[in-house]
Amino acid sequence: MKKVIKYLLSGFAASLIYWTTPMAKADSPLTSTDFSQAYQDVELVNLAAKKQLTPPLMAALSDPMIKNDIRAAIINALGWSIEGQSNAAIYLDYLAKRYQQNRSNLKIETLTTEELFALGYLLAMDDYFTLKALGGTGEIEQADALTLVSTAAARQPNDFTIALIYKLVQSQVYLADFAQWCEIYKMVSTVVKNFPPERNLRPEAVGIIMDYIQGYQEYCRAKK
Repeated sequence: MKKVIKYLLSGFAASLIYWTTPMAKADSPLTSTDFSQAYQDVELVNLAAKKQLTPPLMAALSDPMIKNDIRAAIINALGWSIEGQSNAAIYLDYLAKRYQQNRSNLKIETLTTEELFALGYLLAMDDYFTLKALGGTGEIEQADALTLVSTAAARQPNDFTIALIYKLVQSQVYLADFAQWCEIYKMVSTVVKNFPPERNLRPEAVGIIMDYIQGYQEYCRAKK
């Protein structure tokens, strides 16, 4: 019993430290996996690295000819801010104009899989603490990041990039609970290990992601 109490207390302490230090707040599956570094030869990714979501970048995010790994690398390069940012709102305004509708009238079924994926990933990077919806009366405005990305993953279950980003977004949910950190490792590594060999994300990018995720494996050993 003493060991159990000690373990729980240590977990609480670790979680408290995690969420109350600036360095730790910047340390998460979404913010610590800069896989866009593997795409520095792509002009759009280098443009995104300037940290401004420009009209050409938004057009690329909606362009079905742009591959999903490039799309993901663009969003990854745009980055995040500990104070939060509003790239998803900017992109949703772009989509509303693209479809000639008010934001509140846009439906999930209206957007392409690529657009749902991009919007969900942008939203997750904008507010990686809560993954909350933009807010509003519309269906898409009320959809949180996890809902958007998971819908994209369900539409294209054979897309490795979408599947892996979906798990990175989902893993953010477990950060607040130290006892669940093993799940972060398991859910991400399972996709990497079990997905079919035909993949649309560069091995270097996968390596960057797994170099970080590997750190959560020790919490699986602690649970044994």
